[in-house]
Amino acid sequence: MKKIFSAALCLACLFAFCSVGLAEPAQDEFLEQIAGTYVELFPEMSKEEYRDDWLSAVTPLVGEENAEATVDQLLSGCMGELYGEEAIAKYEADPESMQFNCYYIGGIDKITVEGNVISGVDEAGNEVFRHSYSPMNLENENGFLFYQSDDADAGQFSYFAFSPDTMETTCHMEFRYAGNTDDLQSWFEGAYAYWNVGAIAEDYTEEQMIGAINLFATENLAEAEEAGETEAAEPAAEVQEAA
Repeated sequence: MKKIFSAALCLACLFAFCSVGLAEPAQDEFLEQIAGTYVELFPEMSKEEYRDDWLSAVTPLVGEENAEATVDQLLSGCMGELYGEEAIAKYEADPESMQFNCYYIGGIDKITVEGNVISGVDEAGNEVFRHSYSPMNLENENGFLFYQSDDADAGQFSYFAFSPDTMETTCHMEFRYAGNTDDLQSWFEGAYAYWNVGAIAEDYTEEQMIGAINLFATENLAEAEEAGETEAAEPAAEVQEAA
C-alpha cells in the first residue's frame, strides 16, 4: 500500500503544475494571451460533479484504498483561509496544518483581462478596480511575470504577478496582486505569505477542467512520491556508511 504523503510535503509541491517544461510567453504579449474573465479555481474543482475525474486521476498513483483521502488532501491544501503573518504564526506552530489560500482577496469575485486592462468585480457585480498595466523587468524567486498599474492610486491592485500559465497550456491561471512588489516576492514570508490565486476561465469547458485536475494531480503526486523516495534513501545511505 502506498503511503499517503504528508500535508507539508503536499504543500511543498502545490504549485508544481505551473507551466512545467513549457516555453515562457513574451511578457509584452502575455496579457493578450490570457484575455477573459476568471473565477476561483478550487471552488470549481471541488464540485461533486468532478469527483470521479479526481479519483480517476489519483488512483493509478496512490492506489484505490488511498484515492479518496488523497483527493481530499490535495483540495484542502489549496483551500485555506489564512495568509500573511497569521498564517506564518499558525504554520510555524503546527506545520502539518499548512494550507495555501488560493482565493481572491480584496473583495474580488471575478477578474477580467482585456488587452492591457485588468479589472475586478465583487460578488454583486460592482466594479472594484480597473487599471491599465505595463510590464516590469523584475527578477523574482517564483518566475512570475510582473506588471505595474499605470495609475498612481491603484492601491492593493498596483502590481500583478502572473505565473506563465494560460488556459491553453495548463487549463488554469495563477497570480497574485499587491500594493508593492516586496509583498509578492515570497510564498512563505511577508503580508501575503501562503496566498496565491488559482483561477480558471469563467466559461471553462469540461475538457479544460479535467485537464487541470489531471495536471494538478499527476504533477503533485509525482513530486511527492519522488521526494518520499529521496527521504527514504537518505537513512539507508547513512546505515550503509555506518556499516
